Amino acid sequence: MSSKDIKGPINFIKNDTSNKTLLEISKSVDFVCKVFPITYYHLSMTDNDKLKDLLIDKIVADAKNLEIPEGWFTNKLMTSFDGEPRGKEIFFGEDDTYQKVLEKRYGACINAIFDAPYKIDIDEIWYNVYMNGEWQEEHDHVGGPHGSHYSCIHFLSFDPKIHQPVEFRDPLSQLRNLSVELDRNNYAHTWYPELKEGDFIMFPSYLSHSVKPGKPTPDYPRITIAFNFRVLDYQGEMYND
Repeated sequence: MSSKDIKGPINFIKNDTSNKTLLEISKSVDFVCKVFPITYYHLSMTDNDKLKDLLIDKIVADAKNLEIPEGWFTNKLMTSFDGEPRGKEIFFGEDDTYQKVLEKRYGACINAIFDAPYKIDIDEIWYNVYMNGEWQEEHDHVGGPHGSHYSCIHFLSFDPKIHQPVEFRDPLSQLRNLSVELDRNNYAHTWYPELKEGDFIMFPSYLSHSVKPGKPTPDYPRITIAFNFRVLDYQGEMYND
């Protein structure tokens, strides 16, 4: 085809197939295809009420003495990310009662997710308490002392009717601005999983997420426990370099 043959914005090379045949072909297959999915994992703990009875009062009391970590932009989120009150630790303290209980629950979740032999190393675990409209800015978990492959959130105390869900952002959103999404693709740059109390989610640590400001819920705080882990071995392949 030469430039003189171009008569309009869309030009087709002539062939022997009729328009009717082309239409029938297009209807015979699913021509809307999606590639490179991001996988996240969503489970729920059946005994979450027992964990609430064990942990809620302690977490709420201890969280009031915690400072916002340096570099965080949140307004007043109470978090143990920079460490728990000395002598009152839930994780990595001399009294490992609470840690052993959570290790059992979280271990069961991770075992259910992995589909082959694995070894992991959890080096960061903390709780977050939202009581008075707190929020957390968009962030990811790819940092840390050793870097992490996956991040997990346990929704220990959560009511979807009054609490804000976690909001995930498409890591390719900037690149997608170079193209145009068709309406039929039903695509948005943000996504909210449907959560309920006791849910446990695991997702790639590079996936950015945030929590929007909510209304005050002092009588029913939104409490999550989060942790990062690095995969050391999966199917005999080492990842601890």
